[in-house]
Amino acid sequence: DIVITSANLVLPIVILCVESAILRFCFDKKYDPDELISSGLFVFLKGMIVCAAITFFVAVVPFFKVETSYLVAFYLMVFSTGMYNILTNYARGVDKVQYMVEMSLIITSASCLFNILLLVVFRCGVNGYLLANYLGAFTAVMWGAFRLKIHRHIHIKKVKKDTIRELQKFGFPLIFNKIGWWINSSSDRYIVTWILGATANGIYTVSYKIPTMLTACSDIFTQAWQLSAIKDFDPEDKDHFVANMYELYNGFLVLCCSVLIILTIPFAHILYAKSFFVAWKYVPPLMISFIFGGLSGFLGSIFTAVKDTKIFSYSTMIGATVNTILNFILVYYMGIMGAAIATLVSNVVIWLVRLQRSKRYISIRVNFVRHIVMYLLLVLQFIVCLLGFNIAPVIIQVVIFVLLIVVNRELIKNILEKIRIILRKYAKKR
Repeated sequence: DIVITSANLVLPIVILCVESAILRFCFDKKYDPDELISSGLFVFLKGMIVCAAITFFVAVVPFFKVETSYLVAFYLMVFSTGMYNILTNYARGVDKVQYMVEMSLIITSASCLFNILLLVVFRCGVNGYLLANYLGAFTAVMWGAFRLKIHRHIHIKKVKKDTIRELQKFGFPLIFNKIGWWINSSSDRYIVTWILGATANGIYTVSYKIPTMLTACSDIFTQAWQLSAIKDFDPEDKDHFVANMYELYNGFLVLCCSVLIILTIPFAHILYAKSFFVAWKYVPPLMISFIFGGLSGFLGSIFTAVKDTKIFSYSTMIGATVNTILNFILVYYMGIMGAAIATLVSNVVIWLVRLQRSKRYISIRVNFVRHIVMYLLLVLQFIVCLLGFNIAPVIIQVVIFVLLIVVNRELIKNILEKIRIILRKYAKKR
């Protein structure tokens, strides 16, 4: 876990978030995609040389006392993940989204396959687990390079100083955004361990399993939305496209969150071991926090479209600071629940900062009063959920879910109407 967490922290620092810059600049007609991928890979390789030097230094200095196998795993993890991110973002930028989807499927399936082989069949232990992770990424990278015919697009002559400068200028502020999100997702675990012990941290870590379901769904939407935001950005939002998408995304997250909160205890029986079953109590606030994390990502796509990456680092670092301060206070007085609430509050802060800043670039005309009512209903459901999976609490939660459906009835009608039109078209073709 430390190797993977450290690799995720170091990666954006080493490669200067060049993958995000490649994606954004691919949509600017004045930039040649071949120049972007060539210059981006140059920045990546330069960063990996520095990373190799630092890793070697840590390996040979006795003070650090880190096993060589872990350092090798760390370096390969950074390298393979970095290449994977660059190729998937380049594929999206040159409108080869199907290749990105293929790479996503391959990294998941290959990692699972290698985990089974190395852990179950060959019983390689921790080193086998680490090896399986970066072999999965390498397999996806090789497939992506083949599908994109990347060798035809990279050339030393295509590496331009001006392009490198623009990529680094765009990507540098995103480093602090990535660090901020890392602090948001990891600092609470260190503080919980320090104040409450490793067992409490284990329980808190397990509680993230169910909210991850919502994250997986929201990530798919965010990736698709980011491309639309860059391509079709309109500061006045004349056709209400941004507002409609925000309403759709918000309604989707809220309704999914409500359903998952109702099913938290049944899911906990399935997903959690008996000794970690108590983790279900911390799922509802984490679920609600992931809503605001998703909405922050939605607004982030607007800043990507206008190339204002400074707000990413500004908003996320504010949220990380709030998270850290609240963790020290709330964990001490409220235990594990304090960490979950701190995460929720910090995500709300990031969302508010980005929402306020977005007004400089676009007017999102949505009914925020209605949204606040929905969020308050979710908080009420979170409190009721703590009463357990008895008849009365479940009925109250179902009533809250029905109220959320009523609040989003126009949105649901529109979605059902679009589905009906699609099905009608499909039936005519048949």
